[in-house]
Amino acid sequence: MKRFLVAISLALALTACASISNPIKPNNLAQVESAYGAALSIAVGYRDACANRLIPPSCRPIVKQVQAYGAKAQAAVIYARSFVRNNPTLDASNAIAIAQDAVAVLQTYETNAGVK
Repeated sequence: MKRFLVAISLALALTACASISNPIKPNNLAQVESAYGAALSIAVGYRDACANRLIPPSCRPIVKQVQAYGAKAQAAVIYARSFVRNNPTLDASNAIAIAQDAVAVLQTYETNAGVK
């Protein structure tokens, strides 16, 4: 009887674990990466325009700040990508949310600084 109860408990535990679904869909990370790529493209264009003196020299501190925000966003996106790749069955919503926030800060700064 005791073995039967242990077997039933084990079967129920395995069934419960198998039915858990990951709330993160594959396109969640792709959307963050796409937004980061767009923000990075804008930043590179602005940096090149600044380096070629196509815009006023006051652009240099803006380029430095965009690079700082860009580096943080890049690190967050890389972390989210590696977390999703290395932990396919774990909930990656926190890692993706951090990356989304970092990219949003970059985009907001670009908008407020007139980079876009």
